[in-house]
Amino acid sequence: MALLLLGTLATAVLAVRSRQAEDWVRHTLNVRSDARTVLQDIQSAVLKERAFLLTQDKAKLGDDFNRVLEQITSKVSALGVSVADNPSQVARLRGVEGNIVSLSATLNETVALTETGRHEDAIAIVRSDKVQRLLDELKAQLNDVVSVEDGLLVARERDAAFLQTSSLWVIGGALAIALALSIILQRATRHFVENLQRRTSELEQEIQRRETSETAMRQMQKMEAVGQLSGGIAHDFNNLLTIILGNLEIMKRKRSSSSGSDVGGNLEKHIDMAQQAGRNAAKLTHRLLAFARRQPLEPTRVDCNKLVTDMSDILRRAMSETVDFEAVLGAGAWPAFVDSNQLESALLNLAINAQHAMPNGGKLTIETANTHLDQAYASRFGDVNQGQYVLISVADTGTGIPPDVLEKVFEPFFTTKPSGQGTGLGLSMVHGFVKQSGGHVRIYSEVGHGTTVKLYLPRFDATRLVASHPAGSPDAALPLVRAECDQTVLVVEDNDGVRAYAHSILTDLGYTVREATNADDALAIVESDAHIDLLFTDVILPGGKSGRQLSEAVAKLRPDLPVLFTTGYTPNAIVHHGRLDAGVNFIGKPYTQQELAGRISRILNIKAPK
Repeated sequence: MALLLLGTLATAVLAVRSRQAEDWVRHTLNVRSDARTVLQDIQSAVLKERAFLLTQDKAKLGDDFNRVLEQITSKVSALGVSVADNPSQVARLRGVEGNIVSLSATLNETVALTETGRHEDAIAIVRSDKVQRLLDELKAQLNDVVSVEDGLLVARERDAAFLQTSSLWVIGGALAIALALSIILQRATRHFVENLQRRTSELEQEIQRRETSETAMRQMQKMEAVGQLSGGIAHDFNNLLTIILGNLEIMKRKRSSSSGSDVGGNLEKHIDMAQQAGRNAAKLTHRLLAFARRQPLEPTRVDCNKLVTDMSDILRRAMSETVDFEAVLGAGAWPAFVDSNQLESALLNLAINAQHAMPNGGKLTIETANTHLDQAYASRFGDVNQGQYVLISVADTGTGIPPDVLEKVFEPFFTTKPSGQGTGLGLSMVHGFVKQSGGHVRIYSEVGHGTTVKLYLPRFDATRLVASHPAGSPDAALPLVRAECDQTVLVVEDNDGVRAYAHSILTDLGYTVREATNADDALAIVESDAHIDLLFTDVILPGGKSGRQLSEAVAKLRPDLPVLFTTGYTPNAIVHHGRLDAGVNFIGKPYTQQELAGRISRILNIKAPK
């Protein structure tokens, strides 16, 4: 009986302690929730004030604006009471109260200025970023409050779990000692176990939510890894393509300039076939880079209405006779800031997909319009910023896409087409190009009714930088632009085959060629005062120094020496935010002799032969 009494007493004490621990856990959860509610109320008040300033519509502000600000202050005071046992939290909330007073005063000031007709003064306050600074500081302070409570929550949950475990051991011991009283204790034990199961179920649900979040994060990391892999493969693949296409081009030019007979009778045909295969491989590489968001974009001011109009004939020819094509051009459509060549490729890809979705005929409609994505839309999707966009929608009346397939259409190498009829990179390339351009893509589809793909492209403004040289390849039928006098090109390339090819075509063009395999060897040549008219360097070099670092070192020795970069995979060395840096001369791999001759002639101001 003595042991039973001690067990009963210990159980009672542990039960009280466990209940207290649970109360502390509940208290911590309430403090976290209240702190987040305060932050949401603050952000809501700021949004109302911004809406009122933008529209000057009193309804946007609401009749209870001042009451909302007062309620925020009251909630912060209540929070201070809740954490009165924690001096550090009390101090943080005093800082929050001070900032809320300042924020409320500023918001009331801008509202009052607007109501009294001094809207420009109110806008000046907004542009001063005072409200944003106060809002950022409040976010940081309230996040600190939540962070401290998170730490307390972990410790208190651990204490509660320990007490619960201890209670189980004590109850088990008491039951083992006092089997005769098991019937009396049964009801109490059942009640305790039910509570424990309920809490365990809640914990399991929380674990499930966390696992779902972690699964989504792993998927994002997997997609990023695939993108990096695609970029790496493209680099080596483009080196091979440069050798293949370049040497085939030399063979064809040598063959055309010679007076000998066609050995084998079909040499010209096989050369053409090899070149076409190489060009197709280059297109596939560009699609890989587009998906990986590693292609160097050269965005310019693009009139989307004109672009769609110019493409109309091509698109109509791409459609079968049973498909009607219509372009609906929005009046006053803004110019977009994108790479026009990539946009044309994206629209052609979408049109071909639409054609395949309408085997029995239908209608393809391309429409342009101006649109604005608000903060609510941006917050919903998380991968787009609010602002003004040029919308191009491509709609068909085809078979539509089932929901289980729709969620996979942007994944690389996923295709519903029969084997051999698609690479699975079309839509992923479109998605990668638009995202790299700073835009947004949405796709809507209903089985049996058709599909609409909407491209939200960033609106052009005069402050955007445009790459120094437009994209585009010279016509291979035009005469080659050769060197003038004794002009020397320093070629820096670590790949032996590519370096040999560059040496051959440059020598054929009349240039004197110096070679280096890395940045240090190239610098040694520059420091030797050798005559050099152009530095032609790969971006990715061995030995720790990139082509960009080499160009910066050369600029200190010879500021007037022009530099032409090349690579099959463009990292951030010369591209930032998906666009070529201003003033950068660039030619992508694989390049032909015609393309290289044209690019060098523009850099060195060599006139083309008439």
